[in-house]
Amino acid sequence: MEISLDYYRILGVPVQADSDLIEQAYHDRIIQLPHKGYTEYAINSRKNIIQQAYDVLSQEESRLEYESSFLASPLERETLDAEDFSTEDSEVFSDTNIDIEESLFVGALIVLLDLGEYELVISLIQPYLLERTPLNIFTEKEEEIPLIFQDLVLTIVLAYLELATEQWQEKQYESASNSLKKSYELLFKEDLFSDLRKEIKQDLGKLLPYEILELLTRENSLISEREKAINSLKSMLKARGGIESKKVDDSGLDIDSFLKFIQQIRVYLTAEEQQNIFEEEAKRPSPAGGYLAAYAGIARGFTERKPEFIIRAKNSLISLTIHQDVYLEQSICALLLGQTAEAEFSLSQSREKQVISYIQEMSQDSPDLLPGLCIYTEKWLQTEVFPQFKNLSKTNPSLQDYFADDRVQTYLEKINLPLSPELPENESSLELELPLTEKKDSSYSFSQFNALKEQTDYEEQIINQTYSENHSSNVEIDTSESTLEIENLSLLVENNPSENEDDLVGLDDFLSSEVEQEKVHHNNMLVIEKEIPLPKVSSSADTDLDKDNNNQFLIIASVILLLLFGSIGVFASRMLFKGETEIIKLEISLSEPLIELPSLTPPPMETGKLNNDTALEIINQWLKAKVNATGPEYNTSELSKILTEPLLSKWVGNSRDLRSRNAYRRYEHKVSIESAEVNPQDETQGVITAKVEEKSQYYRNGALVPSLSYQDNLSLTYDVIKNGNQWLIKDVKIRN
Repeated sequence: MEISLDYYRILGVPVQADSDLIEQAYHDRIIQLPHKGYTEYAINSRKNIIQQAYDVLSQEESRLEYESSFLASPLERETLDAEDFSTEDSEVFSDTNIDIEESLFVGALIVLLDLGEYELVISLIQPYLLERTPLNIFTEKEEEIPLIFQDLVLTIVLAYLELATEQWQEKQYESASNSLKKSYELLFKEDLFSDLRKEIKQDLGKLLPYEILELLTRENSLISEREKAINSLKSMLKARGGIESKKVDDSGLDIDSFLKFIQQIRVYLTAEEQQNIFEEEAKRPSPAGGYLAAYAGIARGFTERKPEFIIRAKNSLISLTIHQDVYLEQSICALLLGQTAEAEFSLSQSREKQVISYIQEMSQDSPDLLPGLCIYTEKWLQTEVFPQFKNLSKTNPSLQDYFADDRVQTYLEKINLPLSPELPENESSLELELPLTEKKDSSYSFSQFNALKEQTDYEEQIINQTYSENHSSNVEIDTSESTLEIENLSLLVENNPSENEDDLVGLDDFLSSEVEQEKVHHNNMLVIEKEIPLPKVSSSADTDLDKDNNNQFLIIASVILLLLFGSIGVFASRMLFKGETEIIKLEISLSEPLIELPSLTPPPMETGKLNNDTALEIINQWLKAKVNATGPEYNTSELSKILTEPLLSKWVGNSRDLRSRNAYRRYEHKVSIESAEVNPQDETQGVITAKVEEKSQYYRNGALVPSLSYQDNLSLTYDVIKNGNQWLIKDVKIRN
């Protein structure tokens, strides 16, 4: 049978190798053993094909006869050697085939695998696995057929694994995952190599975060790709047992690393995607999931003009209030729902001093804090909320437009109704007659919590009833998910800021807070800073609200709009005086990325002309990529950034060949550019001429091989082609 190999590649020697080098290469190959899973049949088959190559090349007569079959003349050989100055990597015979006995087929596959011909190995083996082509052509012994099948399975699996490693290095994470899955499924189907199967499963777990990132950051990604990424993320969350769980899954990420990963990918998810993911997490219960779901609900409620989402966000925040200072976010929710008294009530309980100081300063000319809260809300949405969503990062919030929307007004008129009749009046959050500082007992705290909870439950009930009557198809309310019960909150985030703490508590602070067990000091729930004025609503005003709620809402909405116009004027005038008022921006300071993000649009190396300066930059980038590809790490990822076909494939192959021989090179270069010219007939084509002083040391099995090391002064011509804004090297020739 015929196979795509040549004897020089089998031994791993260049065309001009002398007899000593051929002898040394033969002994190196014989001593090296393939993967430990191979049978004696495979080991002998590999040994025999190496022996056959040695027998041909070690004898001068047989070697010349072999070469004459594909080299027309000594001059052709000399020309090929001159053009390929890295002749030890021997691409000369890449299209050469040799005839072998069927018994050497498995051995030839192992050699091809060592040479990095992974796709070729896979294509050669698949017919025998998928179509179950009879294997008795490879042996006359019936008992050897199962062994041959096992060797074929192992070889194709190893090819998939090597291909996955290469794809991983080149940041093709989805392709790498697919290669791993194919190898795992095959081993699982045939019930072979359980240890190898376990290693592949672990690699799939480690690769999963990278794959999710690639799918989410892929430009013009398909809906199916985003769904795949989101489903994979949900699988990770399920395997880990939630965001806060200390369980380490196959990804190997501990709780801190996983939180960083969640933070890293959020900006590539839409508000709707985040809401769906994190509302599910909140059911565990998950404090972090509830908080992230609240962010998404506020973002969607505001931008889509759907207050029902803000109601759900408010419910999530109330469930977190006992243990975490989220009163500021709760206050903003109330403001967006037109509940001004409740907004000030929640704001008065916040301990975020810098924010409150800013709100007070923006409200200096007002009897209450609403002007400053309106200004702060817009800044908060713009700087802290919207940047966390793929579809909202460039959105500019406007409270004026939000409250002027007819749909919003209709919604808010319906939800701002009196509290449930069975709720005692003295427990209503809108009927506080005494300063909160005088009511510190735990029963009072819980009455306030329950009052707010009853209010938001009632709001959701109104929304659901209204839209059930109208048969609306775009409402996404599920009252069964409205609020987590207090007794179910066994894992909550602890936050006990000192009296002197001035730092803002942002999203990172919430996610990085310690998870505490069930030990709740209910009397700490409502802590009011004395310097913050608490608005009081009289009983008569509340009675009026109960009698004519719809009229009262219109008044509230009008007041908010008037306050907003006035606040914007105050804010604009203060901005004229730099240094007097510092605008507080709640920017989320994300930690160092867990993993490097795939580059969406690689920065161009040069957007201008091709000249000597840019040519030097191009050649230096190429030589650096060459060093990485042929060094002990065999990192070929940089090659695609500076090379194009056919040179790219050649050097990727060179790197594979070195790795297959357990060899690598060390380079030192000095470059001087002689000229850089653009083709006047085609401005996307160019030629660079340069002198390169190249020193190369060749290592095999960790030992320096002087006979394959060299130092040369080369005069080279580089053919370059412009791809977008980047010049890529297409070909290299040695000049005489």
